[in-house]
Amino acid sequence: MTNPVLWLCLSIVLLALGLALLVCVSIPALLGLARATRSAEKLFDTLDRELPRTLEAMRNTGNELSGLADDMTDSVTSARNIVKQVDHSLSDVRQQAYQAKRTTRSVAVGFRAAWRVLTKPTKSRSKRPRPVKPPVKPPPPKPAPPSAPPEPNPIAPTTATTADRRSDRSSDESLIADD
Repeated sequence: MTNPVLWLCLSIVLLALGLALLVCVSIPALLGLARATRSAEKLFDTLDRELPRTLEAMRNTGNELSGLADDMTDSVTSARNIVKQVDHSLSDVRQQAYQAKRTTRSVAVGFRAAWRVLTKPTKSRSKRPRPVKPPVKPPPPKPAPPSAPPEPNPIAPTTATTADRRSDRSSDESLIADD
C-alpha cells in the first residue's frame, strides 16, 4: 500500500463521489430557492401596485386628522370663551341681585317707618317719656393770678335743667301739634 498512484486514484474517486452527492443534495435546495425567488418577485410586484395607493391614503388620513385637531382646538377655545362669558354674566347677575335685594330692603324699611309714623296717634308721641340725662356741669374756673382782680366772664354758661329743656320741647311740640 505504498503505491502513490493507487492513493491518488482512490482520492479522485472519493472526491467525485462527494461532488456527486453534493449535487444531488443541492438540487432540491436550489429548486426551493427558485420558488422563493418567484414568490418574492410576485410580492414585490403586488407592493409596487398597492403601496403607492396605501401611502396616499395614509397621507390623506394624516391631513384629515390634522384638520380635525385644528377644528377641535378652535372649538375648545370657543367653548372656553363662552364659559368665561357665562361666568362673567353670572357674576354680574349675582351683583345685580344683591343690589336689588339691598334696595328692596331699604324701600321696605322706609315704607314700614312711614307707615308707623302715619298710623301712630299724635298723643302717644308727646306723652312718651324721654330718658333723663344728668345736667351738664361746667368745669370749675381756673384760679386767677393773685395780682390781677378776676374779670367777669362775658359768656356765662347757662345751667338749664333737664326738666326745663323737656318743658320747652313739649311746649314747642304742642304748638306744632295745634297747627
